[in-house]
Amino acid sequence: MKKYLKPIDIKKIKSTWYEDIFTQWQPDQGYVDHLKKCIKEKQYMPPIVVVQEGDFFYIVNGHHRYYAHLVMGEKKVKCIVIEGTFADSEPLRKAEVLLKEFDQKTGYRYQFSGYLDRWAAAAEEQKFINKYRPTYKFRIYKFLKKIFKPRRHEGDEGLKI
Repeated sequence: MKKYLKPIDIKKIKSTWYEDIFTQWQPDQGYVDHLKKCIKEKQYMPPIVVVQEGDFFYIVNGHHRYYAHLVMGEKKVKCIVIEGTFADSEPLRKAEVLLKEFDQKTGYRYQFSGYLDRWAAAAEEQKFINKYRPTYKFRIYKFLKKIFKPRRHEGDEGLKI
């Protein structure tokens, strides 16, 4: 799959799911705040992955980043443009959703989701791990882990896997 990296005028970027992203979507506000802070502090963020159809670029991956850039009043957004149509990107989008569901069920132990973000970062020769996790979920996970922590008994060699 061919790709190229370029800054794109934010007015030319569209979502296929939301005609007006501000009124039709409720993003994770904690994550948007995290991204806004990253933009303000000029921290690295992977490019948004898009496909070009006509004069517009449609988001394959990166709605939260796009939203944060809009809120911050950015004029251009760093994007990776992949060849093909939005419909061609369906397997990528489905895979990302499945991996995110798995990570949520396992408390993000493996961090399989975000593979498109890591792929986009690698295109810029960057490493990227999304450090944001919704606080309430992480607190619950830590609390449950503490409660159900296996205890060692005398002569016990630990858990065998």
